[in-house]
Amino acid sequence: MGKDQKDDANEPLSDYGQPLTFEKVWQMFRETDKKFKETDRKIDRLARLYGGVSENSRDVAEKFFRRGLEARDALFGIPYDQVARLEKRTRQLQGEYDIVLYNGEYMIVIEVKYKLHPDDVEDFLHRKLPAFKPLFPEYADQKLIGAVAGMSVPADSYETAEKNGLLVLTQSGENISVMNPRDFVLKEF
Repeated sequence: MGKDQKDDANEPLSDYGQPLTFEKVWQMFRETDKKFKETDRKIDRLARLYGGVSENSRDVAEKFFRRGLEARDALFGIPYDQVARLEKRTRQLQGEYDIVLYNGEYMIVIEVKYKLHPDDVEDFLHRKLPAFKPLFPEYADQKLIGAVAGMSVPADSYETAEKNGLLVLTQSGENISVMNPRDFVLKEF
């Protein structure tokens, strides 16, 4: 160190050119914490708002398809006389099935989404549908057909569902439309 250099530590300076004190640093931490809490509150409010919109959209889609299917007595040539929503939880499994159509021989289990994504189709195929008969052993002797429904069904979602043998339902004006071709071969699960 030369004679002209001071022997001061290189301490951070405040806005006024003074070294920061413990109290000043502590105040800065409190102000930052307050800003984080305000941001968290805003994020929570947005999450509740988005969750409400998402839940409302799902409810609208489920009501649309339920009402449309209650007005019919067959789907893709399979007659049915009962329309239900089934839920069950055991120690090992749980399942919520939006719409179930049945007639004593066949059960058509339908997963409903406002906008059907390929991930929704995969989840239904690999998690929800395989859990149906273990959750409801009283229907173990029924022929099980899987279906997905969406107010909006993008092409990749339709392709995933069709290649796995699922019926695909969508909105057509005020009616329900089956997207599968007439010669489509249903898969029994």
